[in-house]
Amino acid sequence: ITMVLLASSAIVAYILLLAPLTIALSVWDGVIGSDQRMALHRYASKAGLEHKSFSRPLNQSNNGNNIIERTLDAILTEIESKDNNIHGKQQYVEYWTRQEWRHIEAHSDVDEALAKMHDQNPSLLVDDELESKFSATYSDIHGFRFPSNGHVLYLQVGSEVKGPTCVFPSRSSGGDLLQEKACATEGDNHQDNGDIKLVTVPAVSGRLLRFDGQDLHAVPRPHDLWMLPFVKGGAEYKPEEVWGRSVILFNVWPGEEDPPLNVSLDSNEGGEGEAHTNELCNAFSEWNEVNVVQNTQIEVPDTQESNQSVKVWLLGNERRRGYPMRTANLLSPAHGGRESLRKALSEKSLVTELLLRQQ
Repeated sequence: ITMVLLASSAIVAYILLLAPLTIALSVWDGVIGSDQRMALHRYASKAGLEHKSFSRPLNQSNNGNNIIERTLDAILTEIESKDNNIHGKQQYVEYWTRQEWRHIEAHSDVDEALAKMHDQNPSLLVDDELESKFSATYSDIHGFRFPSNGHVLYLQVGSEVKGPTCVFPSRSSGGDLLQEKACATEGDNHQDNGDIKLVTVPAVSGRLLRFDGQDLHAVPRPHDLWMLPFVKGGAEYKPEEVWGRSVILFNVWPGEEDPPLNVSLDSNEGGEGEAHTNELCNAFSEWNEVNVVQNTQIEVPDTQESNQSVKVWLLGNERRRGYPMRTANLLSPAHGGRESLRKALSEKSLVTELLLRQQ
């Protein structure tokens, strides 16, 4: 202990840089091969934006599931092979696709139809009843039902795309960004002192992001939108090889509860016209886990100010946002200010953790 206390601030900062994060977020590269990515992208481009779902684990002898469902099942099977607590358990997988780099405001994924029903007829849904029926997924604090885990599978990324997925661990609404939250570290509860963790995950072909289903997440466009006073002109979406951002987004829901309301389940549309690749995904042992780096060593000018505003745009109505305003106004990181955030948001591959601050 004495040696640690005598360490210089530079050494301490270096140790903190290498320290693992205590958040439920994982990133892997090399999850699927290039041929499979192309096949998935072709199918996703025709499938449309509709949310669909399927039950798993799949029966591998059943050819009724399309190439996306078979691939997602294979990926989750690889993840579960390392965790006996979830291996082989029944789940529902909700998924949808997107092929363009669009601005997605900060939000947590929820049971959308149930949330809409609550908004239209609040008196029909009682928190105690929902919490009893959906004990594993319903949060009475926020009044929503959340999936167990959210995922982004990146298929193809254009050469000019700077479209990271930005995750706010342990925050589920805009209101959460603006209030201190109790945190648990090694069994000891403490307040977070107004620090807001932000993890930026650049879009990389073949990469998989997995995060807690309650976590707030966003995709800004332009990448530095949160620091701009206004945006001029419209966004470009073509050509695909320059501006495309093809992803499969999927949530896992526990099988012991109902699947998300009014989402098509087990349609068994098959894969007509789409040959199923034998290797749906690489073996877990071939995945490359990506380290999350704390961005505390960026070189910034002495004149760089740290108390600069960062305006995070929020998705949904006031109940969904947990806050009356459309934006949550925060402060840039104490070290590096806006420049350190802008650098993280423009990274091509490096996964970065920053600490934004409440005003």
